[in-house]
Amino acid sequence: MAGPVPHRALCFAEAADGWASKRSSEARSLWAKSGDESGFLPLPQHLVDTACVAAAVYDSWLAEPVKESLAIRLGVGEEGLRSLILWLAGTHDIGKACKTFQTQVEDQTEFSYLVTNLDDAGIPRTRDHRELEHKMPHGVVSAAIIQCWLESRGLPGPVALHLSEVAGAHHGIASPLGDYKPVKTILNGYEDQWSSIHQELLDAMAELTAVLPALEALRFRPAPSAGSLQVLTGIVVLSDWIASNPEAFPMSVEGSQRQRLISGMEATDLTAPWTPTAQVENIEAFFRHSFGWPEEFGPRAIQRSMVEAADSIGEPTLLILEAGTGLGKTEAALAAAQVIGRKTEAQGIYFAAPTMATANGLLERTMQWAARTAEAQSVASLYLAHSKNQLSQPYQQLRVRGIEPDRPGGAGTVVASSWMTGRRRGMLSNIVVGTVDQVLMMALQQRYSMLRHVALAGKIVIFDEVHSFDTYTSEYLETTLEWLAYYGVSVIMMSATLPKGRREALIEAYTGAAPSESSDAYPLITVANESSASYIEPLPSPTDLVTSVRTLDDDLTTLNRTLTDLLTEGGCALVICNTIARAQDTFLAVTEVFPGEAELHHAGFMAWERAQREDALRDKLGPTSHCGAGRPERLVVVATQVAEQSLDIDADVLITDIAPMDLLIQRAGRIHRHQRPDSDRPTKLRDPQVYVRGILERGPVPEFDSGAEAIYGRYLLMSTLHHLPSTFRRPDDVAELVQAVYAEEQDAPAGWEDTWGDARREEKERAESARRRSSTFRIPSPFQMQPLANLFAECAGASIALSDEERGAAQVRDAEPTVEVIPIICSENGYKPLGADYELTKAGELTYAQAFRLASSTVRLPARMTRRNRDFEEVVSTLEQSTPSHWQQHFLLKGQLALPLEADGTLDLGPARVRYSSELGLESRFEKAAHVSPP
Repeated sequence: MAGPVPHRALCFAEAADGWASKRSSEARSLWAKSGDESGFLPLPQHLVDTACVAAAVYDSWLAEPVKESLAIRLGVGEEGLRSLILWLAGTHDIGKACKTFQTQVEDQTEFSYLVTNLDDAGIPRTRDHRELEHKMPHGVVSAAIIQCWLESRGLPGPVALHLSEVAGAHHGIASPLGDYKPVKTILNGYEDQWSSIHQELLDAMAELTAVLPALEALRFRPAPSAGSLQVLTGIVVLSDWIASNPEAFPMSVEGSQRQRLISGMEATDLTAPWTPTAQVENIEAFFRHSFGWPEEFGPRAIQRSMVEAADSIGEPTLLILEAGTGLGKTEAALAAAQVIGRKTEAQGIYFAAPTMATANGLLERTMQWAARTAEAQSVASLYLAHSKNQLSQPYQQLRVRGIEPDRPGGAGTVVASSWMTGRRRGMLSNIVVGTVDQVLMMALQQRYSMLRHVALAGKIVIFDEVHSFDTYTSEYLETTLEWLAYYGVSVIMMSATLPKGRREALIEAYTGAAPSESSDAYPLITVANESSASYIEPLPSPTDLVTSVRTLDDDLTTLNRTLTDLLTEGGCALVICNTIARAQDTFLAVTEVFPGEAELHHAGFMAWERAQREDALRDKLGPTSHCGAGRPERLVVVATQVAEQSLDIDADVLITDIAPMDLLIQRAGRIHRHQRPDSDRPTKLRDPQVYVRGILERGPVPEFDSGAEAIYGRYLLMSTLHHLPSTFRRPDDVAELVQAVYAEEQDAPAGWEDTWGDARREEKERAESARRRSSTFRIPSPFQMQPLANLFAECAGASIALSDEERGAAQVRDAEPTVEVIPIICSENGYKPLGADYELTKAGELTYAQAFRLASSTVRLPARMTRRNRDFEEVVSTLEQSTPSHWQQHFLLKGQLALPLEADGTLDLGPARVRYSSELGLESRFEKAAHVSPP
């Protein structure tokens, strides 16, 4: 544990000293952990260990707002809540006191003594035919035993049933309630010795935890809702995992229970809730201290307004910040979170970024902020929440050394916890930076979802770029907002371009009511909670971009002619395409006219190669480069949507495929982004210019590139084209244009009526289809009274598939799960990682450097290659056979698949011929119609 075990938890451990040894010989003969060379762990000892850990978790890790909210919802008070949690933790494995569990090792010679212990204690162990024919998972058995005991104490059936689900779900999934009945029937046929053990353990744990007053209060309350049960179960699971770690709680029991708890928690570096520094007194000084700004630098209007808004709220609140790019929204959100965290005693924050790249970019900024803002002597844990965090050098360095500010005013320490790591435990850290899907999976039926819920229930959640969510993902976002509001979590959202309808939907999801008023101001801060929804209109920034907007014919000849004319004196042009295949074709055409002066950027490059290319591009087009000092005299950057929001680059002119208006505005943010001397921009390009292509026909009705239609839908493209201005001013025109394009009711342009109506119907059908598809594995609202099992209804039989993190991420993003591969060049004697000057054999151990290079070389196959089951099986089977077996022995490569390319970089695989080159990235050619590849 990062700090000492709280005194109150130690007092509980002292009271629990000898609890296990005082149990009857029959109870002590039962095993909970099958043991190692030092022996086995008796069931009573594991139960009391878990109860003691729960005391430490409750007293040191669980945030005060979670305790307060849960105590109110259950109606037991905070003292009663603590007792209830300790009792639930101390009884969760009571189901191991059954014949099926205790005899499961009878055929294993090394463990036969465990069964002999039952015989020596005189406990019958012969199972009847019903138990032999029926599964008896010990979690369900625990639930059945606890339910009967609670009912015997006078609790109403529904209350007893719902509470018992906590034990039933402690292995990650709540079983259907129908599973309880046959288990109870079997238990009713048990001999008296077994029921006596059950009664003894439950009664003794009730006495130790002083839970009876809380249970008495629950007699007169409605059955606990699924939301409350999720948090209770999450705490029990967390406590059970710590108590089940043999390095923390060994099989051999020596010394007092107090010392056992101290040493166990010392081996588990669980950190106390985040403790940000004092509240705001001087906003300028506040920002300078939090972000290390120099004395002459102060907050912008939106940053000041966000802190003032945060400082004024007194209940869980949704803050939505809408403002242009480059105005410091990230710092505004972090500063607001700091203020709210101090006021509410939140457990920490989660900063949800749209992509891994943006999460990586935010990591170091957030690390430094967290260290600067933590109180003296405090320790905050930090986690990078995405599947490639092992490849992040800053995060891995943090795991080794931590951050302790050595500058004046630096106070706290930031560490990467060795125990709170991995896809299920990392979210328990105080400060988490990660991808948005890790938060949206809160609304997904998924194994161990209760850990995600308890991890987020005490945090402040920051969402970046919320305008980028499509209808499908928005459904998950709105359900997630409902759950966050239910738990009393304050939420901060940021967007440069948010349609009014989306804003209102977010407000309604969080508060439960549609706002009575709206605002068309920009920039805008929305402040919404159960009490009210209001708007703050910060002073608008002065106009910082005035650009002409023209359309271009879509052929490549026109593109090259336009670029040639624009770049006669030099300059840097950005060409954004909507698909990888279109970007590759465009790049090849451009290089014929600008050999050696063009670059290609998209998501189809190997991870390390993409990162290198993007870093080099930032250096060339970043704020510190100038003509003659890093900035090229002439450059054409061809990219997909990867250039839309995560790359801080400054081009002189933009040529972009048609896209919805808000995304066009985002793309326009990549030109004339930085203040530059005139010498940096050629005369022709000193006035910003935007050209829009991808429009195949303008009249009589528009036709668009098929890739654009497949991604964005015809209606939004038509609406964008209809409202496309000839001149765009930022920020002046942002709100008006976005609201116009997304307006629910708008008249069709003359001559477009029929096509407009068809496109509108298609869009509504597309949205409705997305809602239906999103509902399959999406959990219901927390405000509906329901058993915990309802949160796992669809995944009870599909838990293996849904436990996979990448499948979960794909599920909330409306993305087809794609196959990730590592391209290698195969030879007779071994293989070479792409770009490496060495060859590896297919046997023997890999060094860390070799494995890291391979793990950094991942790329995803196009979804079309594995969409059909037949193709998926063929592709995966082929790749599995070609993957070097020693990859499975290294933690960085376990489960990865190789893409075994010929010497020329090609491979016939499934329905396609694939090729990888450093020039174009991954290409795929299909025999039939051209496919739309992701950006």
